[in-house]
Amino acid sequence: MSVDMNKTIAEASLDNFHDIIVPDAVGYFPPAPGWYVLGLLVLALLFHFAIQTYAKYKKNLYRREALKELESFSEQSQEETVLLLSLAKRVAIVAYGREMIAKLSADSWWDFMEEHSKVKVNKELRENIAKILYDKGYESKQSDSLAIKRFVTLWVKTHKGSENV
Repeated sequence: MSVDMNKTIAEASLDNFHDIIVPDAVGYFPPAPGWYVLGLLVLALLFHFAIQTYAKYKKNLYRREALKELESFSEQSQEETVLLLSLAKRVAIVAYGREMIAKLSADSWWDFMEEHSKVKVNKELRENIAKILYDKGYESKQSDSLAIKRFVTLWVKTHKGSENV
């Protein structure tokens, strides 16, 4: 059997090749079912975080209202100082409950405040506050009133809510 080389070469010529037929590109839609599941999971997570954020916002309403009330205090009188201290106590009652807060007084109250926030009350300020509250003849200094206002403001901003207790 003889093979005709000219015929074999002619059949193998590049002129006889045809273009490769490329399939159509894969479309993006409709996506595979897994993408629907992933999309639903992402939406569920976003919904969950939105609900948590809203709940935290609502839970801190008392804090925002107390800060607004703090802004209204301008003069440094003894009466206003007493109101500032009562505001701190009211905020604590809202945050931690009456049962826990009502029994606290004097050093136990200050220790509680320091334990549940970033504020620290020095001994001198504690003594001055006791004089303002209980000694009608005591004349408070403006620096004490300012220190108490800063202290109450910081406590309202930084105290840990009852869920962290």
